[in-house]
Amino acid sequence: MDKIPQMDELELDLLNEIFNLGVGNAAASLSQMVKQEIKLSVPEIDFLTTDQLITNLGQDKLLCSVSQKVSGPLIAQSIVLFPDADSLEIVRKLLGDQISDAGIAELQNEAMTEIGNIVLNACIGSLSEAFSETFIIDLPEFERATPDALIASKQLSDDSYILFIRIELMLSESKITGYLAFLIGGASFNVLQNSLRKTLDALL
Repeated sequence: MDKIPQMDELELDLLNEIFNLGVGNAAASLSQMVKQEIKLSVPEIDFLTTDQLITNLGQDKLLCSVSQKVSGPLIAQSIVLFPDADSLEIVRKLLGDQISDAGIAELQNEAMTEIGNIVLNACIGSLSEAFSETFIIDLPEFERATPDALIASKQLSDDSYILFIRIELMLSESKITGYLAFLIGGASFNVLQNSLRKTLDALL
């Protein structure tokens, strides 16, 4: 893989603001679902190689992920990720403490798919609004796997990069770390950067 291309400070600031709006909208929807306020930290954005992503997430850690393929002006795999224990905590808050641990585990797939769908659609919606573009989003897919197995399952091209976003979900009774990853090829990276520059030019 060639060296990851860079964005300038203004482009990164705009991208951060777009995702900040997206996760904010997602937090409002999730707060209604779990019946308590959810606060999200300001997203931390970075561009990584697949090897760097695996290292950041923890080589042997079990993750709960929901992914959706995005197509349109750019093509990407969008993924929301939580450490497995954190995903179970979210499901517990969603379903209520009266549900047994076995029941929580049994419903993890369905509940996390719904949560991931909300988060990813909110972020893609924010991109769509910022760029005045329409994106097509496939149905969400749930997976529990280690980071290397998860990345391998996506069958990435050699020119793929990772737009990696770290967020913290702060519930009234717990603090949960989640991640968003957008797996994009070199051509789609250029489309994303050009869209950011076009939006900035219209604002400045």
